[in-house]
This record gives sequence, C-alpha cells and structure tokens, in this order.
Amino acid sequence: MNTEITIAVAQASVASKIDEIYEAAMARFPTYETVAHRAFCESMLQAFPDPQSTEGAQAFQYAIGEYGYLTPEEIAAEDAEASVDGICSHGLDFWTCPKGCFG
Repeated sequence: MNTEITIAVAQASVASKIDEIYEAAMARFPTYETVAHRAFCESMLQAFPDPQSTEGAQAFQYAIGEYGYLTPEEIAAEDAEASVDGICSHGLDFWTCPKGCFG
C-alpha cells in the first residue's frame, strides 16, 4: 500500500475519533458550552495520552484547529483570567452557576 494513502487513512481515523469525542461532550453538556469544552479537552487527554506520538501529535493538531483544544495549563490560565471578571470555571457568573462556585 502507498505510504501517502496509509498516512491519509490514519489521519482520517484520528479525525473521526476526535469528532466522536467532541460530539459526546456536547451531548453530555448541551447547555453549558464551557463545561462541554472542558469535558472535550479532558477526554482528549484520556484518548490520546501521548501527545508526542505520531497519532497524538496529529490528534491534538486537529483538535486545536477544529475545536479549540486547550491544554490543562491553558485552561488554568483562562480560568484565572475569567475569575477576575467574576466568571467561574463553568463559564457562569455568581447569579447563574448551579454548582455554587461563589458560595
């Protein structure tokens, strides 16, 4: 089999798996965009534990481009910045967070 074809098939398979991970996160948290996105990012780490592998590198590159994947460090920085504006890690404010983040 042609190497280029093999690589293209592998990339398509990775992309399909990531699409499924994203869809599952959106189905699990349909009303909370931030929570759904965080669930997606966490699921990516579980599905592709080695971001340095060929498959992992392809997966995270695709996830960043298609779905805005963030690393745990980027999420922590985003949370810290949002907190200054009165937004919790769920993407909600004091009046709307059902988890009571501000209690």
